[in-house]
Amino acid sequence: MIITIEGVDGAGKNTLTERLVARLTAAGRRVATLAYPRYDAEPLGPAIRTMLAGGGGLAAVSASPRATALMFALDRAASRPELDALLAASDVVLLDRYVASNAAYGAARLPTAERADFPAWIADLEFGSLGLPIPDLQVLLRVSTTQARADATARAAADPARLRDTFESDDGLQARCAHLYEELAAANWASPWLVVGRESGVDAILRELRITAS
Repeated sequence: MIITIEGVDGAGKNTLTERLVARLTAAGRRVATLAYPRYDAEPLGPAIRTMLAGGGGLAAVSASPRATALMFALDRAASRPELDALLAASDVVLLDRYVASNAAYGAARLPTAERADFPAWIADLEFGSLGLPIPDLQVLLRVSTTQARADATARAAADPARLRDTFESDDGLQARCAHLYEELAAANWASPWLVVGRESGVDAILRELRITAS
């Protein structure tokens, strides 16, 4: 089973994932995690990190939402052996960001008139052409963009290794992305969605999965 955790930067996806791992493990499930983009995975991960940091050598790619989306998609495609191995060895694989993040962030960077068709293009690219597995459940962690921005800023101040990238520091982009995530969830884009908050998120997911854990 694949469960994806989605949301704007600073929403708390990593924390939710960690709490969910603990509860699922307590319930006797074998759980694995994987986060995208895979910044340390050659060859695309370091290039994506440079691109998001505003590296001049990738300025042309960064300026194009579709070219940027293709970079993220190809990183996921390259991860397929790792993902398949995790699925074979686990009951649940939790993904911190997956294809929906490409749909939301890519559309949010396009002119308004071009946004509606972008999620379908991403689905055809990643689930169709690249053959990535469709998640069983997509979880949207709903947090106000004001709170997410404050938390991302505090995180960057506390850890110089996690400075905000060009996407994270664009408040307008984050607001548009939050709206587009809501639209994807409301439409059950690609597969079923569940919208949760920070405090009740783990319990809501376990109820959705009909799992009882301590």
